[in-house]
Amino acid sequence: MANWSPMLNKQGEKVQYQETCRTLHYIGDYEEPFTLIIQRKRIKGQTMLDLSDQETNEEINSNGYIYRAIATNQKNWSDSQIIHWYNQRGEDSENRIKELKLDFGGDTLPCSSFDANALYFLIAILSYNLFALMRQLLPEELVNHRVITLRWQLYVIAVKVVKTGRQLFVKVRADHQALINRVLHSLKQFDPPPI
Repeated sequence: MANWSPMLNKQGEKVQYQETCRTLHYIGDYEEPFTLIIQRKRIKGQTMLDLSDQETNEEINSNGYIYRAIATNQKNWSDSQIIHWYNQRGEDSENRIKELKLDFGGDTLPCSSFDANALYFLIAILSYNLFALMRQLLPEELVNHRVITLRWQLYVIAVKVVKTGRQLFVKVRADHQALINRVLHSLKQFDPPPI
């Protein structure tokens, strides 16, 4: 009989109707076993295990539970820590790749020359990295926005240019002016690391 322990959320509190179990698993001729974390979640409804389904899923339904197994070589973390790390595995990298492709032109290459395309892609990556650095300095409400949204909120702001006498004035809405001032203040406060 498996020794199930309660699943904990990131704050260390028990998650209702979820449990974990740890076991060692040997595969093939390998001498070292790897750790297998089994997570089960209670569900209502389906109680029969259907092995005839040809689809390959991450989860199996059986006897009122959904089971999922995670193989790892991490021995020092708790079961819950491994499950949380596994759940977020693609969260950041997939979104970064999507932003690079959609927002910085990384999905299409301009010509048939390999060297020219490599240079183009490196420029796109450099642009994205500079944007990622700038995004760390933005006010809290803008940090998670994509470059398309930030372009409309920071760069493409309607202004009115007024010339009176020898002076030139730029009029902008008060909320846009406050946002621009906060962004510029954050950028001015940035202390780059020594090179």
